[in-house]
Amino acid sequence: MTDHDVLFDPTDDATVQCPYPHYEAMRAQSPVYEIDGAALGRPGERVFAVSRYEDVDAVVRDWRTFSSRFGSPAAAPSADLARRLREVYADGWPNPSTMLTEDPPSHTRYRRLVSKAFTPTRIKRLEPEIRAICRELVAEWGHAPRVEFVQQFGVPLPVRAVAVVLEVPDTRQDDFKAWADASVAAIGRSISDNERVEAEKLIVQQQHYFADELERRRLLPRDDFLTDLLNAELEPDEAEDVEGGPLSTAEMLSIIRQIQVAGSETTTSLLADMMVILADRPEEWERIRAEPDHAAALVEEGLRVASPNQGLFRIATEDTEIAGTEIPEGSAVWVMYGSANHDGAAFPDPETFDPEREELHNHVAFGKGIHYCLGAALARLEAVTALQVLAESIDDVSVVEPASLRYAPSFILRGLEGLELDITYR
Repeated sequence: MTDHDVLFDPTDDATVQCPYPHYEAMRAQSPVYEIDGAALGRPGERVFAVSRYEDVDAVVRDWRTFSSRFGSPAAAPSADLARRLREVYADGWPNPSTMLTEDPPSHTRYRRLVSKAFTPTRIKRLEPEIRAICRELVAEWGHAPRVEFVQQFGVPLPVRAVAVVLEVPDTRQDDFKAWADASVAAIGRSISDNERVEAEKLIVQQQHYFADELERRRLLPRDDFLTDLLNAELEPDEAEDVEGGPLSTAEMLSIIRQIQVAGSETTTSLLADMMVILADRPEEWERIRAEPDHAAALVEEGLRVASPNQGLFRIATEDTEIAGTEIPEGSAVWVMYGSANHDGAAFPDPETFDPEREELHNHVAFGKGIHYCLGAALARLEAVTALQVLAESIDDVSVVEPASLRYAPSFILRGLEGLELDITYR
């Protein structure tokens, strides 16, 4: 089969709303599928979409051949827009490439430094606060028979949870959400030049807020993530060509932004899709009540099925091949996590939600290899705790007009635009 035997337009609304039949056709007929780069905001580039699990797994593990230095996920600006953006950036800090868009040895340095601050112990200590947030959000529903789940639970939970990590006060959480939205505004979707400028203004506003907070930690250290990030120093490692020393302010601001984004949009999407899935499975709510730890298995299978991050790019550093397809040096490779997670070769009966499956933890929803999501533990903690708290209060839940559900117009970040639920309380 050739690429012409498969019709796949990732920006087409029908594809955005239900990409999985398209992924299945690609895996079967064109597992390495060339897409017009201009359609993905990468004009002038050859882009190859990799859809099979085994190939996605191989690409993300081979950082030498497939570099993560893929640049901005937003489309390249016009000359006029570039001028307007330079005026905005002049009031902020540079946005250096850090973890997401770096390779070793630079990536190793950033990863090790952030790991010193974002420790499993610190994440585990957040559980009581996250549980309290979940209970507060459910209490705010006031036993209303109908709730808009995305806005009344899915959005505020991860925003408030990451705000706890970064010690953002309640009075700034509207700003915090706006900053997170600005950071993902152009990822996998087309926005106007004015929207792009306004988003970058909000990002600079965020930079100033956290630069001030970091300065406060220098003067008055606390037992918190920002202080740990500020004080983390790495010993140089000549064997791995890793530079030692602390992070610069610009590097810390970049990392803070990545943690905020990674902990917000995708967790909201996961929670909403989990509610749709579990609306048809009342027995799972009963089992969570009897076995709270069962929520962890539901979350893992939910991550596979929902795949809130449908995939990211890599850049070929040399002429190579994937599954027999030649990939020229400099080409972009789109590793399609969403397709890999629905590959029947890796997950038998992939369209069935099965929290008992043997391959439960093999999904690539958080990536794999050196770029495995640093916030995975926090996302899992939020989702598991949310299901446990919801099970305490919910006896039955149903989706209002399931046929009207719509996913946001992004080929990378897959999330419901809204979700109305009818709820029967316990």
